[in-house]
Amino acid sequence: MQSSIFNSMGLGATDPAIWFIILFALSVLIIIILIAVSSGQKKKIAALTERVDDLTSGEGGKSLEEELDQIIADNEKLLKDTEKNTRDISTIYGRLKSVYQKMAIVKYDAYDQLGGEMSAVVVILDENNNGVLINNVYSTEGGYVYTREIENGKCKHELGAEEQQALTEAIHK
Repeated sequence: MQSSIFNSMGLGATDPAIWFIILFALSVLIIIILIAVSSGQKKKIAALTERVDDLTSGEGGKSLEEELDQIIADNEKLLKDTEKNTRDISTIYGRLKSVYQKMAIVKYDAYDQLGGEMSAVVVILDENNNGVLINNVYSTEGGYVYTREIENGKCKHELGAEEQQALTEAIHK
């Protein structure tokens, strides 16, 4: 059987049975290669399957999925706790503004004949410089206590030198 294709390639004299044998041999070779590749892929798949099983079965019977669920639950709890702590801190800061934080004491002699600085002015202020001024005046006839309300660092009444000094010291603390 003559073929024009084989003749054009210079193989016209070759027996077609040889081509059939060559084709058969190549087919067998391809099948052998496919089996070898398939066998190698099965080994890789088996190794990957083993790794996945190790991850999902975990140590002590705890799987990766259970571990992730626990981590997510812990994270959600931490987020809720953080939100609560943030609210609590804001509340505390709000309360701290009205808590007395600044204080100054100035001791002085109310009368020249007395010594030992027995009189004293105490100023106690919050963050906004609101608070109280307490003046204890000591004399030989007794002691007197005067109080003044302080709003925004100022007093409605005129202050003595020691009172003003104590107020200024407290404001700048």
